[in-house]
Amino acid sequence: MYVSKFMRLASASLSMMAIAVPVHAIDETIEEIVVRAAPLARGADELTQPTVVLTDEELLRKAQQSIGETLAGELGVSSSYFGPVAGRPVIRGQSGPRVSVLEHGVSALDVSDISPDHSVSVEPLLANSIEIIRGPSTLLYGSSATGGVVNIIDGRIPETLPDAIGGALELRGDTAAEERTGVARLDGGVGAIAWHLNGFNRETNDIEIPGYATADAADRPDEERKGRLLNSFGESQGYAAGASIIGDSGYLGIAYGTYQNNYGLPGPEEEEAGEQEEGPLQADGPFIELDQSRFDLRGEYGFDGVIETVRLRAGRSDYQHVEVEPTGEVATTFENDAWESRLEAVHAPLGGWRGAIGLQLTDRDFSAVGAEAFLPQTQSQATGLFVIEELPFDGGRFELGGRFEAAEHDPDGGLTNYDENAISLAAGIVWDFATGYDLAVNFARSERHPAAEELYSNGAHLATGLFEVGLLAEAGGRVDQEVSNNIDVAVHHHSDRLSWQLSAFYNRIDSYIFLATTGAIEDSLPVAVYVQEDADIYGFEAEVEVPITERWHVRLFADHVRGETDDGDLPRMPPLRLGGGFGFVTGRWSANVDAIWHAEQDDVSSYATDAFTLLSADVVFDFFETGSSTWQLFARGTNLLDDEARRSTSFRAAYVPLPGISVTAGVRVLFNRG
Repeated sequence: MYVSKFMRLASASLSMMAIAVPVHAIDETIEEIVVRAAPLARGADELTQPTVVLTDEELLRKAQQSIGETLAGELGVSSSYFGPVAGRPVIRGQSGPRVSVLEHGVSALDVSDISPDHSVSVEPLLANSIEIIRGPSTLLYGSSATGGVVNIIDGRIPETLPDAIGGALELRGDTAAEERTGVARLDGGVGAIAWHLNGFNRETNDIEIPGYATADAADRPDEERKGRLLNSFGESQGYAAGASIIGDSGYLGIAYGTYQNNYGLPGPEEEEAGEQEEGPLQADGPFIELDQSRFDLRGEYGFDGVIETVRLRAGRSDYQHVEVEPTGEVATTFENDAWESRLEAVHAPLGGWRGAIGLQLTDRDFSAVGAEAFLPQTQSQATGLFVIEELPFDGGRFELGGRFEAAEHDPDGGLTNYDENAISLAAGIVWDFATGYDLAVNFARSERHPAAEELYSNGAHLATGLFEVGLLAEAGGRVDQEVSNNIDVAVHHHSDRLSWQLSAFYNRIDSYIFLATTGAIEDSLPVAVYVQEDADIYGFEAEVEVPITERWHVRLFADHVRGETDDGDLPRMPPLRLGGGFGFVTGRWSANVDAIWHAEQDDVSSYATDAFTLLSADVVFDFFETGSSTWQLFARGTNLLDDEARRSTSFRAAYVPLPGISVTAGVRVLFNRG
């Protein structure tokens, strides 16, 4: 059944009008992986904070419709899953305005941090690499990074001149959502000008699930359809073009891109909405039509003096999405007119200390108009100044850093303005204390500015199923500075026979902001107010990799995070996970089998979830090679046990399970012609 279904999907993909490019298909010759989110150009194993970088074949195998689900199997990472399209990364139990999603060091400039049903305006298939920094990254990226950073690196602004015209083409489909996806990329250069083009197109239907969408049988409508998650379809497309002037000392480039995403919002089934008015989609429930246009400017220049390198990054976004009822009536329109810029300067060693100083400016004009306008129009600005310094010593180095950030939220409607300053400090050490062993310790004290929704929400928020009330939404409201004190300790060992890592973290957060239900009902919805309580978030992450032979390796891992206040548990925390797998690599083949067991999660003040196991297997085969091109076939099976799986990190855990058994397969072509 699955084979025949995939053949139909492949046939449909070949007939698609727009075929696009996977950015992760190019830089295969780079041996050392440098973390771009770190201004001093360190490798992932050299940072004081736990960091992982996904590149090329890993992204080919793991890419999903949302960035959250793409990364959900990584150590310490889960997803805010609101169906297959909308899912933001959850890092060590923290998400939303505490996890910053970046495009090459600049914010995604969307509204995915405001509500879990808002998708991130980034296509995972158009990534060269994805960097995940677990733990506070406030020094570099401000208040929105107290939980961690996800940095998506793409090639839309070239940084080097290519030797020849090259590119990639990918077609893929899957069985659970009947996905039809095409991705393409082209890179080239003329004289000192390097250029880049990419694009993608994806269509998916409602996903197949193992049982019923509604977990509680008593809550389940009599007519609810088994085996299908209604209103979980998606249609997305986009393209980007960029060019750079490349010189001996650096580059300067610009890019323009668009991103459209129309997708359903699965959830509790409601009364029949009647016949839909004329429109492009036939939905079984509310859906979102998202449209973003984005300009980017990026440059770097090297010097021979005290200043070694200066980097400039800037992004400008015109974002809008409308939330549409199944009748075709527009219920709410969200608009986000935003820009962000960063200027960094790396200096040569002074008194033994080498470091970077930087300036970050952010401006955001947000509005929501319509039935679900639970937030007033708000103008937000932030200015951040930061410095990071490192001092090497025999076998390691010390790190010190600080950030000053001034932020302002100016809402309409006579509400109280927020205008405060925040100071964050950090210190760390990396020490190779024995051959093959290193220790990383990081201390951070971070002050976080509250997000606009935490301050000014006041109305029915249908995505969360709550009537939300912010800290300053009513007269007499007040907000205290949220201050977190974090310690992170990690030990790594690398050898030819064994590699392992173990990290533990503890975060004490004073005046932690979160949603808490009150028991009251407003507009037929439970009332939830943003409250502030002292909280503790702590846990561990462990991973072991054993190369059995040159071709076979085994990986085992575990991670766990616990979140609690003095009065009880925090909501929507991920459960204990235990995972393992083995991989095989030969000249033209690579294959992996992985299983991740998720424990039941009842240590939360939100919906408690049962235990489940996700078993997956994948294979990549280089089936044809010439002097200028490589043809690859790939396939991946997910949830092969067809287990009913619900993420405790989701607001819709009781109504939106993960897909059932599914097979994703496709073909990728990499080419380079002189």
